Amino acid sequence: MLETLHPEYNCVVIHYGEITLKRSRRGKFERILRENLEEHVGVGVRRLQGRLVIDLEPGMDVAGLLERIGKVFGVVWYAPAVKVSSLEEARDILLRILSRTGARSMKIMVKRSDKRFPKTSIEVARELGREVSEKLGLRVDLKNPEQTIIIEITEDGIYVSLIKLRGPGGLPLNASGRVLGLYSGGAGSALACWFMMKRGCKVDLLHVHDEESGEKLLRSEIMYNVEKLLEYALRMRIYMIPLKPILGMFEDYQGDEKSTVKAAFILRLGEEVAKLKGYPGLVLGSRLEDLNVLEGLLEMLSMRSLPVHMPLIAFTGEEVAKRCSMLGFRVTQDLWEHKRYPAIPDPAELWRKLEAPVKRALEALETYDLRLGIEPKRVS
Repeated sequence: MLETLHPEYNCVVIHYGEITLKRSRRGKFERILRENLEEHVGVGVRRLQGRLVIDLEPGMDVAGLLERIGKVFGVVWYAPAVKVSSLEEARDILLRILSRTGARSMKIMVKRSDKRFPKTSIEVARELGREVSEKLGLRVDLKNPEQTIIIEITEDGIYVSLIKLRGPGGLPLNASGRVLGLYSGGAGSALACWFMMKRGCKVDLLHVHDEESGEKLLRSEIMYNVEKLLEYALRMRIYMIPLKPILGMFEDYQGDEKSTVKAAFILRLGEEVAKLKGYPGLVLGSRLEDLNVLEGLLEMLSMRSLPVHMPLIAFTGEEVAKRCSMLGFRVTQDLWEHKRYPAIPDPAELWRKLEAPVKRALEALETYDLRLGIEPKRVS
């Protein structure tokens, strides 16, 4: 369809939804969305009533531009379109384009944001539908059309489109503050961060590793899902901290208790980094499919002082895997494993005992700035 329309379209019309519900902050959200779009696509974005428009220039990589728009949070749907100044022009465009699509039935949807226009949406749909149907022999089918036509009548002109592309929706990135994602390297924690981005949060990452240096990990498999997040965020910061300072404590615990100790260490470490760097909350990718195996983790969560966001809390493993596949995250076997976090006899004492290893770990903190398509840069 893009190839069919390519010689004709001269703009992209972008729609947002949830922003319009935030009445007192709508102007701010629209400004942030417009700025985010301009950064993603590298060209100017115009604002009309209830929509944004990108004007296309000769030689533009339109397919690439459309793909980038689809990675901007806040965009509900968008459509490559032809801008015309009258219904007569709109009719001529439709006759020219529809004759090449091979469609046998059609439906015309009209949205009239400019109430000064002399005809109603229904009148425009009937008039265009009748003329196009008579000249091309297309059948009008309002339930199952082979081709849906979108006509938008605005204060700036009339926009005609035959394609409707879905965006990620949600709120514009950077509209809801900052959070620190506790990133394991797997798809689950990456998806949790993606959902927080969809709620408008700027998400940076903390990864706790067992290597000598975090720099080695920047070229490892754990960065695959980070790169997918960067397609939406464009830039992030990742903090690398070694697990080594806590290894000595494992000798005092048996079996699965070590998982609880490690989780408590990462959680407390995350809190300290968040306080140090100014993040009001943390993000976890944990799920509560079986409360019995998570008892220890829940005890540790009760010790924290910062809010902990768990957007996957009610997801099953199958649901997480399906969403990860849709977004292109790499799913590994550990996504399906039910890790056991047994209760520790004295969780408050464990939380206190973690103070020293957390302090030592922070001394080895490495900070890297990440930008899409650019080599990571160490900043501290």
